Amino acid sequence: MFEIGENLDGILAGVLFLIWLPAAIFATRLAWRPSRRALRRSARALSRLLIAALVVLVIKCVAIGLMLSVDWIFADNRVIVQMPLLLLPMLAVAVWSVPRLRALARTEPADVEAPDAAVRAAAADPVLVVPFQVTAVATVVGVYFAYISRPVPSYVDDVLTHGLPIVFAAVLLWIWQGYRLRAVRADGFARRGPGARALRAAVQVAVVLVVLVGTVVFVARSSRLPDTMSMNAHGNVDYGGGTALSHGAAGPAGRVVSVDELRGPQTGTPDKTYTLTARKAKVRLASGTEIEALTYNGQSPGPEIRVRQGELVEVTLRNEMPDENVTIHWHGLDVPNGEDGVAGATQDAVAMGGSHTYRFVAEQVGTFWYHTHQNPLEAVRRGLFGALIVEPAAGPPAGERDVVVMPHEWRTPDENIVAFGTSDTLQRQEIAPGTPVRLRLINTDNNPATDSRPRQLVVNGAPVRVVAIDGVDVSGPTPLTDPRLGLAAGGRYDVTFTMPSHAVRVTDLAREDRGLVLAPPGDSSTPEVVGDGPTFDPLTYGSGGERPFDTGSRFDRTFTQLLDDRLSFFDGGLHLVPIINGHSFPDTPTLMVREGELVKVKIVNRSHQNHPMHLHGHHALVLSRNGVAATGSPWWIDSLDIIPGEVYEIAFRTDNPGMWMDHCHNLDHAANGMVMHLMYEGVSTPYQLGRGTPNQPE
Repeated sequence: MFEIGENLDGILAGVLFLIWLPAAIFATRLAWRPSRRALRRSARALSRLLIAALVVLVIKCVAIGLMLSVDWIFADNRVIVQMPLLLLPMLAVAVWSVPRLRALARTEPADVEAPDAAVRAAAADPVLVVPFQVTAVATVVGVYFAYISRPVPSYVDDVLTHGLPIVFAAVLLWIWQGYRLRAVRADGFARRGPGARALRAAVQVAVVLVVLVGTVVFVARSSRLPDTMSMNAHGNVDYGGGTALSHGAAGPAGRVVSVDELRGPQTGTPDKTYTLTARKAKVRLASGTEIEALTYNGQSPGPEIRVRQGELVEVTLRNEMPDENVTIHWHGLDVPNGEDGVAGATQDAVAMGGSHTYRFVAEQVGTFWYHTHQNPLEAVRRGLFGALIVEPAAGPPAGERDVVVMPHEWRTPDENIVAFGTSDTLQRQEIAPGTPVRLRLINTDNNPATDSRPRQLVVNGAPVRVVAIDGVDVSGPTPLTDPRLGLAAGGRYDVTFTMPSHAVRVTDLAREDRGLVLAPPGDSSTPEVVGDGPTFDPLTYGSGGERPFDTGSRFDRTFTQLLDDRLSFFDGGLHLVPIINGHSFPDTPTLMVREGELVKVKIVNRSHQNHPMHLHGHHALVLSRNGVAATGSPWWIDSLDIIPGEVYEIAFRTDNPGMWMDHCHNLDHAANGMVMHLMYEGVSTPYQLGRGTPNQPE
């Protein structure tokens, strides 16, 4: 309902402008109609436009009602800001203009006789004309509201910034129309010839164009990001209703701690060591298509890193790419902050010929992945990613077949190629009947370009259980038949089943002719894709399990994230820019917390696109969706997809000090500013980011 109301309301904002603009023009020219018949026709045309505007206004109210039916927060800005600024000038039209217009519409329809001075003066009366003109200005503000400004609470400043231009325009138009009325009485305007009127119109158009172009150039240049920025500088700090904190003040350690001090064990012999070398290479897909890729160790996906719980892991990153810097971020693994691999926040990106060593203890069992956090929009898409699997300390279950599936879209000049890793055809693997199978589904890409929902995967041919989400076990998983698994960008599902005596198929619904078939030896059959099965819903799936907190818990801080988008400039380019609480990076809010606190975050998506939000360094518990409490297994996430019209409440314990990114994992959204940070008290970074540095984390 929200999407219908939101889209309809945006369209109607433009329709109202297209109605009121000609209405204002007709009203302005009434006094200069050449005959009484022409004056009467114009007055009646204005009346018909008013009826059309009233119909559109009623439909607009219905659209707002649809949004309100979901939640007040989806339409509060329209109720508080937009509608009063539209309704007040429309009310002035109804009270002052309409009676005068009706009188003019009853003017005797003489064919050639020009209106006398009294009739012209009545048609030029500011009380008649100016309400039409001001309403037209209000609809321009309405279009600006719908597509550009997108106000957020508390709305006091928005009422002023949106209302003052209307008031200013009303004053100027009243003065101008008063001048025109005096001209009518003096018959001064009538003496201007066609040439003079054309010259005046041309000058007016030229002035408008100059002002418009100058404004666009100024706004575009002003949107350019600084060449250097530090995440220590926060102009927009949110304390979540708790005690005011400062990253520059001494924290629990009694001093300010650098992220360089928040590292994994720097001594001791590692249990597992890896070297990943970033280099450019051609990657051949199963279809034979070659991709000019960015790789780890000459392959993409990069080498699988498979370790056991409790092991000390050491990974050395080297860079052999002359024009690309690189890092490694351990997506979903809650490593110490200094090992998080975010360029400009926790390290400098590794340049050509350089290296960086990551050391951490693999404390969580589960399915994770790694990727660069230096210009990931291009670099991850081009291949800088791989699987990271942490097995139980005692090893995996005996006899289990472990299959990693990494949906990815490879970009070429001609198309986006949907694949599982490098398999862009229908691939097959043999598995003996009776074998326990674990599918590790890892979404390494954005949502499909043709769909506003999470990436849709299906498993057909056997009942399955979703046994883990984002690396955390699900309690009491139950069998599912042909489920549609909506997997957020960056998210992971572990799906298990016992291999039957016939084939099982895994498919990305973005391309149903591709995928993975698991079949017994000698079985060449291919199951049909069943894409209309039940949608998997983690909110109610499973049972039991411990919830350390819920909606009734006492929280030390409560934050609200309003996800939205607007047509505006970002870093010099015009985009549909995603915003958080009305801002793009670096002006997005920084959530300030103290170690040991219990934090709740309300995430509201009132934009036109879905947003898989990814918080680094923490796993959060989903408390509710759209006001409905989670009732299944405890649902822990690090990547949560919020589609338009949804409201989620999540909570987490601040138990991993540092400076943590929190961003949309649709990487084009992050690159256009949908990035914020969770900042612990008493933590700072020595690193900088921006085009004047080696670091571009998004």
